[in-house]
Amino acid sequence: MNRLFNFSLLIIVLIALARFTTAQEKVDVSGTWEFTIESPQGASTATATFKVDGEKVTGVIKGRRGELPISGTIKGKEIKLAYTIKFQDNDLAINLSGTAEKDSMKGTADFGGFAEGSWTAKRSQGEAASTASSSSAADKIDISGKWIFTVETEQGSGSPEFTFKQEGEKLTGSYKGLFGEAQLQGTVKGKEINFSFKVSAQGMEGVMIYSGTIEKDSMKGTVKLGDLGSGTWTARRQ
Repeated sequence: MNRLFNFSLLIIVLIALARFTTAQEKVDVSGTWEFTIESPQGASTATATFKVDGEKVTGVIKGRRGELPISGTIKGKEIKLAYTIKFQDNDLAINLSGTAEKDSMKGTADFGGFAEGSWTAKRSQGEAASTASSSSAADKIDISGKWIFTVETEQGSGSPEFTFKQEGEKLTGSYKGLFGEAQLQGTVKGKEINFSFKVSAQGMEGVMIYSGTIEKDSMKGTVKLGDLGSGTWTARRQ
């Protein structure tokens, strides 16, 4: 009895995991796509625009036979589409099955059961560029403002204050801490930050070089303290 129960429980868990994985891998095909469809009569091109609602896909496909409604489903990365054309005064159902990635699709085509072929599609270049631009803008981080650092070295720890001004990838600002005050310069590229400044200690000058990664309101990385060695640092926006 226990073995049967455990087996049933295992099946339920596996089904749940499969559904979860499928949901995680789902591709959004909304937007405009350029299709190339290969049939026994040769290759043809078409432009399709899709709208996705859950697993349901609707839209229009426009090619040499005009603009036609197209519909289907997408489950995870598996996509199925269908539309109907007029062929010798009869309706001919075109069924496309395949897999979808972020900006590309491919699969097999069935022409009303009379012939088979293949198809590929790529997201319209304008939309792909727009998507990339939106993603880039969403990923951009502005660290302008005051930050409190915690620096750990073999000689001990410190809590300097930095005030940053960011203009594009250019970074300027000021340091205030154990070595006095100094002006800094550096860059911010995506989530990577690098900056440096000169300080004087006991009659000697040194260059402090900070490198790290940024999140919205926190940062962390490594620091080279000239002849004083190196260390690690974390920071939080004040």
